[in-house]
Amino acid sequence: ANDRNVRFNEMEYHLPVEEGIKALGEVRDTIEKHFSEAFFPIECRFIKGEEAWLSPFYQRDSISIAVHRYFEEDYQPMFKAIEPIFRKYGGRPHWGKLNTFSREEFKKSYPKWNDFIELRRSFDPESKFLNTYLKDTIA
Repeated sequence: ANDRNVRFNEMEYHLPVEEGIKALGEVRDTIEKHFSEAFFPIECRFIKGEEAWLSPFYQRDSISIAVHRYFEEDYQPMFKAIEPIFRKYGGRPHWGKLNTFSREEFKKSYPKWNDFIELRRSFDPESKFLNTYLKDTIA
């Protein structure tokens, strides 16, 4: 962890390793062509696959790519232009960052989705522990 002294909006997707470099090139090209004024760096890292059911890294090694916009700038045009690239290459969004995945898209992207939903309901049948976002995606 490091200190973040500047506020920003962030979108981060995790892509299969074999697709990550191609996606990164398209993201870079899109930013350079259409959003050259953006001054935040792109973050890119490798993550080893794991077994947590709702991890974006479930059973696959991944390349994580994050894009940012300063909090006072309208992030939506840039994120709207870049998110289709992430989706095209099989990206899974970071749960805590901006994305437009629907419940059905999460279900298609996470092989253990239905198992998790069933388990979650058994522990919280009245959905007391869900916020609005989670009610829209996993309830």
